[in-house]
Amino acid sequence: MALRSRATPSQPPQARAWALTLLMAGTIGVAVATATVYANYNDPWRPLAHSLGLWAVMASAVAFRRPPVLAIGAPIASLGTAVVTFYVGLKVGHDIRWADSGSHMSINWDRIGSWLVLAVVAGVAFGLLGFFAPRPEWKGAAATAALMGLLVADAYRQFSRNRDIDVSVIVDVLAALAVFVIATRDNKRPLSTLGLTIAASALGLVAVSAPDFIEQGLIEGF
Repeated sequence: MALRSRATPSQPPQARAWALTLLMAGTIGVAVATATVYANYNDPWRPLAHSLGLWAVMASAVAFRRPPVLAIGAPIASLGTAVVTFYVGLKVGHDIRWADSGSHMSINWDRIGSWLVLAVVAGVAFGLLGFFAPRPEWKGAAATAALMGLLVADAYRQFSRNRDIDVSVIVDVLAALAVFVIATRDNKRPLSTLGLTIAASALGLVAVSAPDFIEQGLIEGF
């Protein structure tokens, strides 16, 4: 009687692979948020703490070349962990920096909750951009242009605010170039992407100004 051996799967189960992807995305969110907290308390890096471009690139990057479900879940995980890490990190950094004066910062969990809701919405949006950007069709060009438009608009916003080419402007410009090179290598539509980026930059200026309005509303009340 022939014996049948059970083949052990060479790949981990799908659920485990997805969990590892989400864990990695969350870890990236913690790392980026920690870096921005450090930037917030140290010149000349402080403008990075107020740059939307850094978060946009992070959220889109973790969705790049992922299956649809993970393309949405990974950005939400990265942005969600980043929100909590950022606000907790601000308190820790503040309390350490001004320990001698006895100054302490409290954590506003209501504000964190509001930003977590926005993190879900933004995670879906950036996840879709990251998912479609490398696709070899008009959707790929449009998604890439939308992301580049946000980065260009954020660079312009930061330059207009500070009247200087600071580190956040440089990071936005370099990130836009990296997105263009990496995405168009897959979607094969560099000219379409550049053309659409012009229009996307105008719309992006409205989008990148929204977080400032929301933050002001959370502080002063809508």
